[in-house]
Amino acid sequence: MLRTLTVTALLTLSIAAAHAEDVTTRVSYADLDLSKPSDAKTLAARLQDAATAVCLKANPENLGATALEHCVDMSVHLAMTRMQSDMDEAVQDKLSNVRTAMRD
Repeated sequence: MLRTLTVTALLTLSIAAAHAEDVTTRVSYADLDLSKPSDAKTLAARLQDAATAVCLKANPENLGATALEHCVDMSVHLAMTRMQSDMDEAVQDKLSNVRTAMRD
């Protein structure tokens, strides 16, 4: 299973987006056990920090407080969606292996 996430800056302001560079960063959670609340909190903090960094780097001059908050929220949401998708694919792969084993 993939143990890193890519956080991408998502800018919704058309002026900002027109001048923004494509900025991403990777966030590892290989050292975390997400079944533990403290590790889940650690990943949440890492995602928030990474999202803030990429949003500021993507367009530092045209990013007000409200736009920054929206960019961070959307970037974290996208990263979490990708993580869920990766996990779903990993589960599907495991189930496929079980189905194959049952036929053998």
